Amino acid sequence: MSVPEGQRKSGKLEVLVKALDVANHTNKLLSNQKKFDPKFDYVLGDDIKRTARDIYRHCWGANNIRAINKETWQARKRLQQQACLDCNELLILIDMAYGTYHLASSKVEYWGRITIEAREKIKAWRNADKKRYKHYEDP
Repeated sequence: MSVPEGQRKSGKLEVLVKALDVANHTNKLLSNQKKFDPKFDYVLGDDIKRTARDIYRHCWGANNIRAINKETWQARKRLQQQACLDCNELLILIDMAYGTYHLASSKVEYWGRITIEAREKIKAWRNADKKRYKHYEDP
């Protein structure tokens, strides 16, 4: 018997799946050459692609650091923080793309929503790690 969606717990890899969704959705949107002309990628498109890719890359990197001491915990935490900052950066870039490329508001709304969901999952992961690795924190 399956668990109703509202009662499901967040899986450990859910943050990675959400970060990958953001990267894949971004790549799919930017591959539409009718909206995002490749000859203008240097203006905004390259930054958008890089930032979406970095969200996933930083999450993946953090997930692959086993926190066995203060230094490894700090490295993991830094990557989680950078992934959150990347989400914020992508939201700014999405806002700029909306006006620059005259995107449909429904597409921008969905794109922004999945980016915010990814950021919230990263924050929840970071907070869970903070409790888990509190013995590595400075007093």
